[in-house]
Amino acid sequence: MIQLICPPYNAAVDTVDPPLNLLVLGAALLEAGYGVCLTDLALLYSGTSHFDTAALAGIARLIIGKPSRVLGFTAMCGNYSIALRIAEECKRLDPDRIIILGGPHASFVAAETLTHFPAIDYIVAGEGELTLPELIAVLESGHPLSEVEGICFREEGTIRTNPPRPILRNLDDTPFPAFHLIEDIEAYFTTPESRFFPVEAGRGCPFNCSFCSTSTFFSRKYRTKSPARIIAEMRYVRDRWGITHFSLTHDNFTVNQKFVRQFCRELLDCSEPFTWSCSSRTDHVNIELFEVMMQAGCNGVFFGIESGSQPIQQVIGKKLDLNQAYELLRELHRLGLSCTASFITGFPEETTEDLNQTLDMIVRLLSIGIADVQLHQLSLFPGTQLFDAAKGSLVLDEQFWSTNDMNSDFQLSGIEKNWIASYPQIFSNYYSLRSVDTHTLHRIRKLYYPLARSFFRTLYYLNHLAAVPYTRTIDYVSARLDMHEATPPEAELALILDELVQGLVPETGRVLKDFLSYERAVMELMQQDTAPQDTTAMKPVKVMQPYYSIPALKLHSPLPAELELAEGHEDWILLVLESAPALEGRRRYVRVMSMDPLSIAIIQQMEDGSDFRTVVHNLALENPFAASEQDRQEWISRVYDHFHTHELLTS
Repeated sequence: MIQLICPPYNAAVDTVDPPLNLLVLGAALLEAGYGVCLTDLALLYSGTSHFDTAALAGIARLIIGKPSRVLGFTAMCGNYSIALRIAEECKRLDPDRIIILGGPHASFVAAETLTHFPAIDYIVAGEGELTLPELIAVLESGHPLSEVEGICFREEGTIRTNPPRPILRNLDDTPFPAFHLIEDIEAYFTTPESRFFPVEAGRGCPFNCSFCSTSTFFSRKYRTKSPARIIAEMRYVRDRWGITHFSLTHDNFTVNQKFVRQFCRELLDCSEPFTWSCSSRTDHVNIELFEVMMQAGCNGVFFGIESGSQPIQQVIGKKLDLNQAYELLRELHRLGLSCTASFITGFPEETTEDLNQTLDMIVRLLSIGIADVQLHQLSLFPGTQLFDAAKGSLVLDEQFWSTNDMNSDFQLSGIEKNWIASYPQIFSNYYSLRSVDTHTLHRIRKLYYPLARSFFRTLYYLNHLAAVPYTRTIDYVSARLDMHEATPPEAELALILDELVQGLVPETGRVLKDFLSYERAVMELMQQDTAPQDTTAMKPVKVMQPYYSIPALKLHSPLPAELELAEGHEDWILLVLESAPALEGRRRYVRVMSMDPLSIAIIQQMEDGSDFRTVVHNLALENPFAASEQDRQEWISRVYDHFHTHELLTS
């Protein structure tokens, strides 16, 4: 029996993906006649952020308790250290177990890993479907290990690295992944939205980005499974588990437009109700291709933009036309395709101007409605051109360990920290470069999400109207915050931004004040409970009166995903943010409308804590035109009718 093991990873999230790579390896082993079992520690320990000695011993006992002579670990950069710690504990409990390690990270640091970590017996470098079964067969037969391509091993006290195994040319020749190794598929899904399954569409990327190890790992050879094979795997998953949404795993699915069109055509011809997402570049594609993909069920695409600086695009080998990328994403959003755009900061050649250009593109994408815009710090992965060029100038920065989301979210133990400090070539992803201003990167990483998500309009116009660059705004905010807090409260950020805006010249300050007031209002609405309440205590959520007109500021476009716009009346001088059931099927909506001074006065008094009925009654008593009780009641009735007609009250 061979046990395939996925170590814990990404402890900050509650859900993990099924380990497709191990299902693929499991199928190859089963086809070769071996028994296989799966241990997914990422699922079993999802959300666990700390593994002390006792926890690791418990994990090792779980693994050793299964009757498997061979333990096959996979690992990524972020969980490489925890995989090694678990392997060491397994070897301590049972020295006779054979421990094999694989994956891209292990492939690039194979000799170094075997040199410093004796618990690992063998490393499979590159694709493992042929190598792993052959290695196990040689171990059982006693034949020379020199016969096995693509492995690294010890022999008579020396580390040996065999020639690499050629990549698989026809992926249709590989067996179906061993889906049956998953015992409880529902354990991977916590919400209906998370109920999707990864299906391998192909491997390899023909491009040559300096920061990416994937193209090197797959020898820059772009390959795909046939459309019929991909659809067959999707059908198998549907029939087995009722899942109809898929993530098609391929680093660059759309490189071959002819293949993509054929896949979409066959998917449409078979009339399966599948939806799917994929990864793409913004060049070598066009809108018409994405329209075909959407017709065939594509509802999400990931784009690695990496930098908003055109010079950095050239330096890192990405070479995207940023204007073309922006226009493509804007059009795809208009068509209704969910787009994710990812950026990286920390390239050694990056200047402050380059950083500001990247932040500006991020804010512009948020402004057109791209909801998922990611920002990562550069990780120096072994096997990349950047690593090869800069491995002599690595700098250990402990703050980088927690702010870089390419690393694990685990609390590193003293043992792991010592490993990282002692073996920079193995754990280079925990290091930064001497040429990089890490303090600025830490501040950007800390403040990007809370600032850009809630105040992107204010940031944009601070930069473009008030000539306050994004990096200067971030420096201003960080200087007034306790940067040791996990995530700064948005309300506190709003106060600091208001302080910054107050210091601008009056004309510019008034415009920025409008943007900030609007974004604070939306932020407050998003934080409110939308559960139905007693309708007798109805009141508006928020009212603001901007200095400039709403259309001129375009405040309402775009709105957060949970909000809808319901446009109001002619003058557009007031904004009403509501949590109301007035529009069927909408949890919340924003109304931009004009309002008479009396209504404004009533609502402002209600914002101070008074209830609607009391405010109207008191105003009726002050009304000089209401000479009698009947006049006052008629006036109150007209006010009630006015507020209900215009839906100015909400629970």
